Amino acid sequence: MDLIRISILILFLIFCYFYLVRCFILVIQPQKKRIVYFLVLVFMFLLNTGFWGSRYFRWQGHLPNYFYYLEWLSYTCLGLMLFLLICFFIADLFFILNKMIYFFKRKSFLEQEIKKNKIHSSRRSFLHMISVGCASILSGIAFYNARKTPEVKKVFVPILNLHPDLKDFNIVQLTDFHIGQTIGLSYVHSVIERVNSLNPDIIVITGDLVDGFVHQIKDWVTPLSTLKAKYGIFYVTGNHEYYWDAAGWIQFMQSIGCVYLGNSNKTIPIGNANVVIAGLTDLSAVKFNENEKTDYIKSTENASVKSDLKILLAHQPNSAFEAAKLNFYDLQISGHTHGGQMWPMTWMIHFIQYFRPGLTLHEKMWVYVSRGTGYWGPPSRLGSDSEITHILFKQV
Repeated sequence: MDLIRISILILFLIFCYFYLVRCFILVIQPQKKRIVYFLVLVFMFLLNTGFWGSRYFRWQGHLPNYFYYLEWLSYTCLGLMLFLLICFFIADLFFILNKMIYFFKRKSFLEQEIKKNKIHSSRRSFLHMISVGCASILSGIAFYNARKTPEVKKVFVPILNLHPDLKDFNIVQLTDFHIGQTIGLSYVHSVIERVNSLNPDIIVITGDLVDGFVHQIKDWVTPLSTLKAKYGIFYVTGNHEYYWDAAGWIQFMQSIGCVYLGNSNKTIPIGNANVVIAGLTDLSAVKFNENEKTDYIKSTENASVKSDLKILLAHQPNSAFEAAKLNFYDLQISGHTHGGQMWPMTWMIHFIQYFRPGLTLHEKMWVYVSRGTGYWGPPSRLGSDSEITHILFKQV
């Protein structure tokens, strides 16, 4: 399966190269096509450096120090390429629709087309020039959205017969932080400051915390030990931890004071109420370690069904399909999808993922899907802002 995906990706990149060449030739001059072929080739090489280089060094078990700067350059180029493809495609679509209208309006289409070929070429070139400008502007906006400190998103979860001692109980969720690559210490500190200002009872970290090895980026993750929560910080793994030595990250997170909940739970007394916080290993964990397979039944062991509030931490929202069958949990807190991160994926994600960003009732269990605290790949967010989720509960 991995080989099939890589093959499809390579074919897509080849298509992108020739499509960008063709579009830029229209923007510049056909006489300079050799320069265009070369410059686009350099551009494609740079944007591929981050992704393929990171896969190679991951196998080696160490990322060179200089690679951090290459990742910045590579993923920034990747974001620009995606916007260029979108804008060029819209320009071509507009041009094709225009020609179709022209065809149906004029019977002598072929004769007129020959005469007006130069005019059409000029219009097409103009549209692609506008596309380059639009792509640059969108890239700038998306970069700003990705790099700013995430806003706090308040979410009120309705709970039937909510215990009076839980009326002020609140949880802060961090997920899909992706520390490493282009997210470093300054971004981490800004998130910590905002989280601590909320005075949460519990902080939950629902996976994809990192993109790097413990021995290389632990200094960027260590400040999470300064997060303040009255009843503790709870952590589960996402699929990305398994790319970068999940066992090492689990041990490290425990060393800085986080409680790891891999197919396990903990009961927390809050006044006269009891709250169960449980967690699952990521759905993809079994591919890396058979002992890490998601175990829904095990996550409920020794937890009382009579507890006043039962919360499940699961990186992927699709865990809810099996979790809901237990008829045990009141709420599942997840991430993973990033809400699509960038338009038009913010629309397409609805066809790929059953659970949309936000709060959804699935059978008798609420499922909250965060858009993520950071981002992955391009430092770009458009149409799906990062968030620090502040979850509160209300009586129904």
